[in-house]
Amino acid sequence: MRKTRILPVLAAAALVTACGVQPTGVVPAGPGPSIHNTGGRQLLGGLTLYFVSDGRVIPVTRPTEGYVSPEGAIRMLLKGPTEREAAQGLTTFVPVGLDKVAVYPGDPSSLSLPFSVRKLSDQAINQLVCTVIAASTSTGQAPRSPGVNVISPYDDVLFQSCKAD
Repeated sequence: MRKTRILPVLAAAALVTACGVQPTGVVPAGPGPSIHNTGGRQLLGGLTLYFVSDGRVIPVTRPTEGYVSPEGAIRMLLKGPTEREAAQGLTTFVPVGLDKVAVYPGDPSSLSLPFSVRKLSDQAINQLVCTVIAASTSTGQAPRSPGVNVISPYDDVLFQSCKAD
């Protein structure tokens, strides 16, 4: 009988002492999570492209009708921001003349450039990679890989994940 009384007391004592973790205050870690629409085909007919604002790559949803392939999304990106988007401070770091880009499906997808990847800024690479990932998810078979292989004729393959706000 004595053992049955001691066991609950020991269990309660263990719970009170926990594991020695001391309480802390709020730790600032930046803004909370937010949801960005990154799918290529949307129920409302939108495609997410990535442009640059204040040096950061950010998503912009454009209305579309139906499915847009990753290569089609890149063609839209190459046209740059619309007048309205430009008026909001959006720009592109993707250079003119990047019209012979190919996107190959896979896990990860591959983005083939017609020239050295070293000619592109980090923001331009991010714009391309994030746009490919967003458009690739529209197939309903989102790749498990968090990035894209960027291939150019003269360089090794560069694996890049999307680094956007």
